[in-house]
Amino acid sequence: MRVLLTTQPGHGHFDPMVPYAAAFRRAGHEVRVASSAAFAGAVKAAGFGFTAVGENFTWEKVDATFPEFVEFARRGQGLEYANEISWTRWNPAAARDLLASFETWRPDVLIREFAENGATLAGQVAGIPVICASWSALPADARSWGTVIDWPRTLDRYRTAAKTFGLELDDAETVWKQQLTLTGLPPSWFAGAEKDTTLRHFRLPLANQPDGPGPAWLDALGRDRPLVYATLGTVFNRSRKPRQAVIDGLAGLDADVLLTVGNTVDPDTVGPVPPTMRVERFVPQAYALAKASLVVSHAGLGTMLGAIYRGVPMVSLVLGAEHPLNAASAAAAGLTIPLSGDDINADQVAAAARQALHDPARRAASEAVRQECERMEAVDGVVPLVESYARSQSGGSSTRSSQAAKNSRNDRPA
Repeated sequence: MRVLLTTQPGHGHFDPMVPYAAAFRRAGHEVRVASSAAFAGAVKAAGFGFTAVGENFTWEKVDATFPEFVEFARRGQGLEYANEISWTRWNPAAARDLLASFETWRPDVLIREFAENGATLAGQVAGIPVICASWSALPADARSWGTVIDWPRTLDRYRTAAKTFGLELDDAETVWKQQLTLTGLPPSWFAGAEKDTTLRHFRLPLANQPDGPGPAWLDALGRDRPLVYATLGTVFNRSRKPRQAVIDGLAGLDADVLLTVGNTVDPDTVGPVPPTMRVERFVPQAYALAKASLVVSHAGLGTMLGAIYRGVPMVSLVLGAEHPLNAASAAAAGLTIPLSGDDINADQVAAAARQALHDPARRAASEAVRQECERMEAVDGVVPLVESYARSQSGGSSTRSSQAAKNSRNDRPA
C-alpha cells in the first residue's frame, strides 16, 4: 500500500504524524510525506521520502513570508489569520501540486494533519480516501473551532476553493465529518461530546523511555529537587515577553529548570538566567519528560500529550493558535493551570507553578489519565485500520472527470 502523509510546514504539524508514518513503514508499506519545499530537510531527517507541495514557507519562520502574521498574533488573531493563509494560499496550491504528483506516484490513501486540507481537496478530485491525523484537542467536530475562528467564513473559503477544482459542495461540513480521524488523546478527553464513530484513539510513542542515555549534563537535573521542563514550542518561542515571564517566574522555585528555546533562538541572547536554570535550543522531549515533575508550555498538543502520557502536571501559557482549546480541555480534566492573555507575568507563572507542583489532587488527576493512556491501543494498530479503510473506500469514481482535474492543474499560475 502507498501512503502519502500531508502536512503544513511546521514541526507542531508534522511531528505528531511521525509515529503513524513509522508504523506504516515498519509494516512494509511505501510511505512519503508531502509539504513545502522549505520543510524538506525536516521530513528527510525523519527518514521519509518527500514530495514538495504548496506555498514555500515554514511556520517557524512565518514572518519571512507573511510579515503581517506577527501583528495578527500580537492581537490574539494568529489562528484566524493562519486559517486565512491556509484557505487562500496553502490549500489550493497544495491540492494542485498533489494532483500533479499523483501522475508519477499515486497513493492508495492520503493522511493529512488537522490543518492541512490540500489533501481533502485533492482526494475528492482523484477519488483517493482521506484520513485526518489530529494534533488538536478537538479533532472530529471542526465546528467547535467557532470559538476561535469565523466558522461560516471557513466554510465559505472551503466552498470557494472546491469550486476551482470543479467540486460543488452542498454541505461542506459533511466532508470533514466523514473522514476517519486518528488522535493520540484518550477517550475521556471527549466525555460529554457527541459520540463520533469515525474517531480512533492510539497511544503515540511521544514519551516512551529514551533508547539511550541523554546528554551528560541532564543527569544532574532533577536529582536533588524537582525538575521543571519549560518550552514555548517552535513558533511562539520567539515571543520575548512570555519567555521572560517564564524565566523570572521559575527563577524563585526550589527546582531545577530546563528551558528549551528552539532552533530560531540563540540561547546566548536570552539574557541572564538563575544558576538553577539550563537553557538549550532543543532536547528530545522523551529525555526531559522522563525526569520532569512539571511541564510549563504554550499548550501545543505535542508537548501536552507527552506530559499526559507521563502523568506530569502542567502550566499552560495560552498564546494563540488552537492552544486555547487545548488548554481549556486539559484544565477541565484537572491536568493544567492555564494562564491567558498579554498580561501573563512572572508572579502568575510562579504561583501557578508552585500550585501545580504541590497539589495532590492535580497530580492524582494526571496519574489517572496516564493510566488511561497506558490502556490505549498501540500506534501499530493504525496499520490494519487504515488498510481496511482504504479497501472499503477504494473503487469509487473520481468526483470529477480526469480531464477537469488536468485542467485545474494547468490553471496554476506560473
